Amino acid sequence: MTAPVRRSPIARMHAELGASFESEGGWEVAASYGDEAGERSALAGTVALVDVTPRGKIDLRGRIDRAIGAGGGTLCARVADDWALLLTGPGGEEPLLGTVAGAAGPDAMVTDATHLFAGFAVGGPVVHEVLARVTSWDPSTLAAGSAAGAPIADVPAVVLRHEPAPTLMEVFVGSESARYVWEVLLDAVRRLGGRPAGWRALRAEGWR
Repeated sequence: MTAPVRRSPIARMHAELGASFESEGGWEVAASYGDEAGERSALAGTVALVDVTPRGKIDLRGRIDRAIGAGGGTLCARVADDWALLLTGPGGEEPLLGTVAGAAGPDAMVTDATHLFAGFAVGGPVVHEVLARVTSWDPSTLAAGSAAGAPIADVPAVVLRHEPAPTLMEVFVGSESARYVWEVLLDAVRRLGGRPAGWRALRAEGWR
C-alpha cells in the first residue's frame, strides 16, 4: 500500500500561485513557481517567502540539554532554557525522535510536533522591513543562530534567525493559523518587491 502524501495546510494556495511540487520524505513540497532564477534573485536581492512546513519538528520541554545533545548537529531553535524545537528535513523527525527521547530522561518531554506547526522562511536583504510590517517585536534584537518567541501578525510564533547572509528568518506558527499568516507575510513581501519562492531556490542559496 502506498503511504499517504503529507501536505502543507496551504498546499492549495501554492497550486493557485502556479507552484510545481516534488515529493520528499513523504511530503509534497512546493519546489518552484516557474521562475527559479527570479526566485533566487529575490532571495539574494530583495525578499522571498517559502513554505517550509514539511520540516521535521521535535518539540522539547523541561530539562532539555541532554535531548539537544543527542540531536548532534540537528538545527535547534532554542526559545528558552526549557523549550526548543529540533528542525530536520522532511521525514527526518522519525529516525531522530527515538534517539532524542531515549536520551532526554524523565525531566524532559519530547514530542513530534511536525504537524502542529506550519513554517515559513523569509529571506533576503529586506527581511527586517517585512517583519516590521507584521509585528511590534524588533527582529534586530535576535542574534544570528538564535530563536525567540514573538507575535507575527498577532499570532504566537517561534522565530529562528539563520547565520548566513543575507538574513534568513524561519517563522513557525500553529498549523491552524497557517493560511492567515502566509497571506499576511506574502502581502508584506510583495509590497517590498518580493515574491514567493520554492525549495529549489532556497536550497540553492544555502538553506538546509
